[in-house]
Amino acid sequence: MVRSQLEAWGLSAELPALELAVSELVTNAIVHGCGQVDVRIADLDGSVRLEVGDEGTVGTPRPTVRSDGSDGSDGSDGAGGWGLRLVEGLSDTWGTHRDGGRTQVWMERRTDGRAP
Repeated sequence: MVRSQLEAWGLSAELPALELAVSELVTNAIVHGCGQVDVRIADLDGSVRLEVGDEGTVGTPRPTVRSDGSDGSDGSDGAGGWGLRLVEGLSDTWGTHRDGGRTQVWMERRTDGRAP
């Protein structure tokens, strides 16, 4: 879906970065969220916005970037949790919000004037 939409908008140069970002965000929604996962993409006149949402539960922590020195003491095994750091590197801005029991993680990436 992301590929066909970016090609339709004439933004094929953004395919590698945005396909990787949406893959990471969807994987996070499947692994850490629950329920139906949805993906939205929007052309914001000079940037592209990706949003991935799930039916996250109220008791789960808000998605955050893992610190460089993580050793698993946060309850994880230390093997994963680097996807949002990757998304952060691919985006110009990103964030999360919760609304009506849904968790949304979004990112925006400039398309106009970006160096090749």
